Amino acid sequence: MKKLLSLLALFAVILTSCTGDPGPPGRDGIDGLDAPLPAVYEETANFNYNADGNVWTSQEFGYNGVLDGDIIIVYLNLGGSIWTNLPASYFDEQGEFQYVYDFDFASGTALLSIIGDSDLSTLGDSYTAGVSIRIAIIPSELIAQFDKTPSFSELMTTLDIEESEIQLRK
Repeated sequence: MKKLLSLLALFAVILTSCTGDPGPPGRDGIDGLDAPLPAVYEETANFNYNADGNVWTSQEFGYNGVLDGDIIIVYLNLGGSIWTNLPASYFDEQGEFQYVYDFDFASGTALLSIIGDSDLSTLGDSYTAGVSIRIAIIPSELIAQFDKTPSFSELMTTLDIEESEIQLRK
C-alpha cells in the first residue's frame, strides 16, 4: 500500500511540475469575452456574361463560420488603396451599371453581379476580369460599433485590423 501511495505521489509531482515555454499571446476579446473576431478577405473576381439576363456574375466565394446575425460588406478596389463598398455605380457612354452582391448565409457564399440599364455585353476586361474585392465579415457582437456602413478605412480602424491581417485568397 505504501508503494502504491508513493508511486501515486511521484506521478502527481511529475505531472504538476512540467512547464514549457508560453505560447504567443492571442488577441483580446470584447470586454474580456471570448467573442468571434472580424475577418477581411481579399479576392479576385472574374465575371461571366449571361446574355439572357444581360448580367455579369462572378464565381462564388465561400466562407466558413458565418452566422445569420453577422454583417457582410463587400468593397471594390477603385485603384491603388482606394476601396468603395457595394453597391457601386459606374457611368459610361451607354448608361449606368452597378456592381452588387448577394450573400447566402445558408451556404456561406458571396456572389457578385454587374447589372445595368444598357447592353452590358460591351463592358471591357477592366470591369469584368481580375477585379479586386475585399469581403468583410463582422460578427453580430461588433455591429453596435457602427452607426452606418463604414468606409474601408473606418472599418479597419474601428475593428483594429491591420493591412497584414487581411487574408489573401486570390
